[in-house]
Amino acid sequence: MQRVAQAVEVTTMALYRYFPGKSDLLAVMIDAAGGTAPEFGNASTWKDRLREWARLCAAIYRDHPWFLEATTVRRSVLGPNELSWMEAALMVLAEAALSPKESYYAFLTIVGHVRSHATFEQIKSHGGSPQEWIRELTRLMRSQCESYSTLQAVLGSGALSGKSGEAFEYGLNCILAGIGNPEPASRAKVHAGR
Repeated sequence: MQRVAQAVEVTTMALYRYFPGKSDLLAVMIDAAGGTAPEFGNASTWKDRLREWARLCAAIYRDHPWFLEATTVRRSVLGPNELSWMEAALMVLAEAALSPKESYYAFLTIVGHVRSHATFEQIKSHGGSPQEWIRELTRLMRSQCESYSTLQAVLGSGALSGKSGEAFEYGLNCILAGIGNPEPASRAKVHAGR
């Protein structure tokens, strides 16, 4: 609270007039970070609109490095802006001929992908350069090459040194393909749980 008060050039006590505590301040910050969800309209396929929704969500995490930790530790319900983002995604998912329950599960899967990407991005930004990490990993694997042959093939492919946006898009495409064509057995289980 002291650091925020200093940043906005008020006393800490003045800040407490607006926010009773840190959790209240965090709730407002989280809700304000992404603003209201944009209108996604019907100009393209539901997959394209959902892909854009996920990219915009990933940008919130990228533009606000504190957002990942803040949303992990918070104990409050979602604010109005966050609810608008959820509503926007669920509206698009409704076009995929999913039940409300399936739409929610698909939403959680996409949000999980966005958050995982944000987590890896933060780890990379705090853990030195990716090249240093890859060199160290390569050195460690040389001594036990027979134990990690598949990992060595991945490392040799350049996947770990590739652009993280490529991994994000690949995962997102896999998720969207699965949403569009769920396995009949998994769909039956969801419907049986109604």
